[in-house]
Amino acid sequence: MIIDYDTSKYDFSGLVGSLFDSPLSELDNQEEKKNLTLGNDTRTSFHKVFYQRLDEGWEDFEYTYISFVRDVIFPLFEDDSLIYQKTPGIRFNRPGAKAVYRWHSDGDSFHKHPLGEINVFLPLTKAFDTNTMWVESLPGLGDFKPLEMDYGQVYLGYLNQCRHGNKDNDTGKTRVSFDFRVIPGFAYDDTCTKVTCTTKSPFLVGGYYEKMERDDTPKTFDEDENDKLGAAC
Repeated sequence: MIIDYDTSKYDFSGLVGSLFDSPLSELDNQEEKKNLTLGNDTRTSFHKVFYQRLDEGWEDFEYTYISFVRDVIFPLFEDDSLIYQKTPGIRFNRPGAKAVYRWHSDGDSFHKHPLGEINVFLPLTKAFDTNTMWVESLPGLGDFKPLEMDYGQVYLGYLNQCRHGNKDNDTGKTRVSFDFRVIPGFAYDDTCTKVTCTTKSPFLVGGYYEKMERDDTPKTFDEDENDKLGAAC
């Protein structure tokens, strides 16, 4: 699913753009662009600028990210708790390159993410044609299509089992995007022993994830109707 959000309230592009001298869609460099291995494709100099700023303590970004998860993503789910990725990943899909080189599903033998995860893809630039991510609609179907999106839109999908990837970007425009994962409370496994393939962070709250409770977060569904549907199952 793709939904719209208010970029004036959640100004991700402005925040990230302030770190660079060029517009995000124009960012490019001469670093290696072919056949990068798992992990190395997310360690360019552009990535280092972003993560170094986070490591220094970036209160404006952290507040915007948590607010976005709480006010935009959390209300889409019925459960009164939401597990979310502590720090979003950032991707720079440069012309003549790929943001991520391995076509995969997040739950495969290389990435080993927990089954309960839902993926969130949030472009900071126009995402189109070969600069965007391509996904299949159902696991194993192979009907890969591009996620054609504008800044101000966010995609949620079950990429834990649906395969996805990038083609060689021949658009001449860089796609910059965030991706992160969330788990509705009922699907979270607090006994999970898996760790991330790159940083070896455990897939647990306090490790790869943080947790938020419903409190005053609005719901986008009718509780009475959902209770009736649940009782009929």
